[in-house]
Amino acid sequence: MSVVSTPTPTSAVMAVVRVEAPAGVDAHTVEAELTRALHAHEKRPMSVELSLADGTGPWPRRGPARYAFVAVLTLAGRTVPDRLACQVEKIARKAIRRRFGRPADAQVRTELSDAEAGAYWYSLRGTPHRPG
Repeated sequence: MSVVSTPTPTSAVMAVVRVEAPAGVDAHTVEAELTRALHAHEKRPMSVELSLADGTGPWPRRGPARYAFVAVLTLAGRTVPDRLACQVEKIARKAIRRRFGRPADAQVRTELSDAEAGAYWYSLRGTPHRPG
């Protein structure tokens, strides 16, 4: 008798993660910290794919650096919880504050309009190739 394993269903959610970090902090450092924190969380491990949203950067020159990331969160074998944005925000905020200090902050939104999701999709995946 052979056992056939069926693939585990996955649930993917697109989110916008806005981070405020101290001046001089690089976007790639923030991205790595968020990825590490969300991927390695004990209670709710998930696959995370982050991309810096187009048009965001370390503005203004003085004061905190503000970045916006587009995230695709994938939870294997689980349904998407109702309070996913709150849970992800809590994990992200704790990781950012632990790494960069108290004035750092993170906000997460999973409720996106179709137009907003479409615009952010191109930040994450790029413009699709069209044959000439």
